Amino acid sequence: MSQSLGKVCIFESLGGIKIGMKLKKVETVQFDCTRTAMRPFGCMELWAGNERAHRSLDLAGLQSDVIAVPAGGDKGGDLSAVFSCSDNSARVVLADCVGHGYTASGVARHVHQLLHKFQDIRDTAALLAALNDAFTLSNEKSDGPLRLTTVVTGTFDGTSGEFNFAYAAHPRMLLWREREGRFLELGEGLEGLPLGYVTGETYSQQSVRLNHGDMILAFSDGATEVRSAVGEQLTSKGFLELAQETLRGLPQPLVLQDFSRALLEGVNLYRGQEGELDDDITLLTLRRVP
Repeated sequence: MSQSLGKVCIFESLGGIKIGMKLKKVETVQFDCTRTAMRPFGCMELWAGNERAHRSLDLAGLQSDVIAVPAGGDKGGDLSAVFSCSDNSARVVLADCVGHGYTASGVARHVHQLLHKFQDIRDTAALLAALNDAFTLSNEKSDGPLRLTTVVTGTFDGTSGEFNFAYAAHPRMLLWREREGRFLELGEGLEGLPLGYVTGETYSQQSVRLNHGDMILAFSDGATEVRSAVGEQLTSKGFLELAQETLRGLPQPLVLQDFSRALLEGVNLYRGQEGELDDDITLLTLRRVP
């Protein structure tokens, strides 16, 4: 296991929400992604977690940045993970377990364990199907309430620039086209039940080619379901517009970490109120670089 390198120590408060976290930069040269009989896709977890954190990572022609703020504690139900794989590829996962706090955190840990079990399934849709079957069976063995988890996962080919992705009832990612200067929703027509509802569910996948400067923005529904002081929900459309305004307002060349922090601040300003969030918020941003 390699160690993340603490780069910048930041202590901030956004409208009463304590952000206090280190920006961690992970050095990918420390990882071996060689294929073996046990690891046919050669995937190695670079980092994963469901805690309050801000992490950045460069790999396979891709910059990535994740900023996560759990509701009411230091850990929550949003799990983000990044894997480096063979053939100049990278895989990202964002899972949102129903609820927040201690119970959702426990579910997130379980999903993390399943990711380790199935991390070398190359096909994106097949990975979701395997996760769903295992997660649903574990639900059936539990005496507690039904646990559901939405997931989005994608695999980036650093050679071709292709980004292959699939959803399990997760909010649609946004695609920033650098040449057009705007965000688009990604994955029209893709459906799929959340993990934990029924075994045997099949998932569909799509792919998009990323050009240099293009970005992918994945997020948990806490970012779109946040409400203003008068009770109006931000919504997916409002979040897209906010992301677009935020990106256009930042100085160039863009620093990816600055975008994540500015967008999180924009979400909180929309709330216009003090106190903790009602739901966990995680923003996972990817940008293709030369």
